[in-house]
Amino acid sequence: MLRRLALAAALMGIIAFAAPAAMAAAPQGKVDLGILTVKNKDLANKLLQQLKKGASFEALAKQNSVGPASFRGGRLGKVPYKRLRSEYRQALDKLPPHKPSKIIPTEEGYTILMRFDQAATRAHVSIPAPKPQAAPKLDASSTPSQSMRFKSPAGPAPGVDLSSPKVATEQSYLVARREVLAGLESMVAGDFGQAEKHFSTALGENPQEDSASFLSEVAREAKAGKIKPEAVKLFAQGFLAMTNGDGESALTYFSKCKQVDASFWQGELFAANLLAGAGKKEQAEKMLKEVLQRNPKSFRAYVSLGLMALDSGRVKEGKAYLEEAVKINPEFAQAHYQLGSVALYERDWKTAEREFKQAIVLDPYSDDSHNNLGLVYLYQGKPKLAEKQYKRALEVNPSYPEAHLNLGNLYASQKKLNQAVDEYVKALVIDPNFSPALSNMSAAYALMKKWPEAIQAADKALKLGYPVPKNLLAMLAPHRRGDAPQGAEPMGSGVPSKAY
Repeated sequence: MLRRLALAAALMGIIAFAAPAAMAAAPQGKVDLGILTVKNKDLANKLLQQLKKGASFEALAKQNSVGPASFRGGRLGKVPYKRLRSEYRQALDKLPPHKPSKIIPTEEGYTILMRFDQAATRAHVSIPAPKPQAAPKLDASSTPSQSMRFKSPAGPAPGVDLSSPKVATEQSYLVARREVLAGLESMVAGDFGQAEKHFSTALGENPQEDSASFLSEVAREAKAGKIKPEAVKLFAQGFLAMTNGDGESALTYFSKCKQVDASFWQGELFAANLLAGAGKKEQAEKMLKEVLQRNPKSFRAYVSLGLMALDSGRVKEGKAYLEEAVKINPEFAQAHYQLGSVALYERDWKTAEREFKQAIVLDPYSDDSHNNLGLVYLYQGKPKLAEKQYKRALEVNPSYPEAHLNLGNLYASQKKLNQAVDEYVKALVIDPNFSPALSNMSAAYALMKKWPEAIQAADKALKLGYPVPKNLLAMLAPHRRGDAPQGAEPMGSGVPSKAY
């Protein structure tokens, strides 16, 4: 329920971004990709030699791979080339179809890739689904309480092909983020005039870059002598630490701001957000209310208080805080997104649709708003519009497992089971412990009567502590090893596999 609030990231939309990596230009289009990952280097070398001699990639992947796509012989289906990690793109460069790549060391093990670009190699076969009354229900992961995310939009993930004219807005977005980081570095150096120029350039590239707007105000006040320089330097160091994922150092820097300049409430605002994310909510709420006493127009503080109230189950109070934030600043996209999320939770489809649309107008890069708007359309009986929004969320942020899950659930409801499994696999590629995808994958395989795959996916979800639906487990029970019908495939250990 509302406990799924991601407070540390959600409290401030202006802090949830990372420096975009420099990306090489990538070919356009999609690649039908196979992937095989093992933990042992010697085994990887052995499998590579077998593949070079013509062994079946799918068979070896199914027998040996530790990745979630091992269910399907390592086949991911057609994935956008530009969304692949850089080392995969390099390995695939000029690689002919049906030839193994070199071994790629990754944090997950040793990976071998293969392209399957010939249409004839597709192994998908349409299998009629059982009658509705005999089918296990998909896990209710697409309900508002579990699938929507109360967090701020983070923008598109690195990997956008900046050479494409179709992504000119994404390019501007990334340029804006780089300018923000440059401005922070200038603040740390004490050059507030240069910092303001960087933030101004960022806003010129992307007017919705809220961090640039906020930091520009800080730089102007510092330049005018309204804030002590040392406090601003500490604040910028905290901001940079946060973008690097070092919350502990960031909290230290933000907490020191008040010691240097008692009037600098911005440091307390960020410190409160980090305290809330660390579970110290009472301390955080007290700090935020003190901020509002000194700066009653801090709409960001109201959003933070709203999220804390929601996280504690105080929905009415949380909504009131968010509405106050919108009154102060009607153009604050995050406040509209959070109000839409509350309306979605309350099944107020009309309000949810309005708020998510407004959030998207104000921030076109809000992957969460697109995803949750898709849920609204789904509940309104508009599957085509829902599909469009899920896909838009994935265009903005390819590393978004919930959108893949929701798209898979939509396909499953339409009996497009192969496509549903494709989406569940993609979600697991991003997060191998994303148990709702495993549970729903099991249900989809059960509908296809692929019992070994269904059992393996269900067992992995159970190992992760996920409550797989009882009717699905009952359907799988007769097909397990020891009491499975004659001719059934033996099952593996059921130990959760790692990601690749």
